[in-house]
Amino acid sequence: MDRESPLPHPENERIAQWLRQMAELLHAQQANPFRVGAYRRAADTLERLDVGVREILAEHGREGLDALPGIGRGIAAAVAEIL
Repeated sequence: MDRESPLPHPENERIAQWLRQMAELLHAQQANPFRVGAYRRAADTLERLDVGVREILAEHGREGLDALPGIGRGIAAAVAEIL
């Protein structure tokens, strides 16, 4: 198996899609571009994970989500709430 192209996790994909929708909404509302970019980076991170985001939350809590590249405390909390 090619580790560069992990098998997609459907739940990660759904949450990444939600994060992208939030980024578009924020962009339409002329929110801070850094905030918009943060949601897009978080979506990219979730799509590239080779483990389910639910597993990370179960094993490491919100701190595990926060430790992922491109995911800060606020987005980690939102992802945890979605799950």
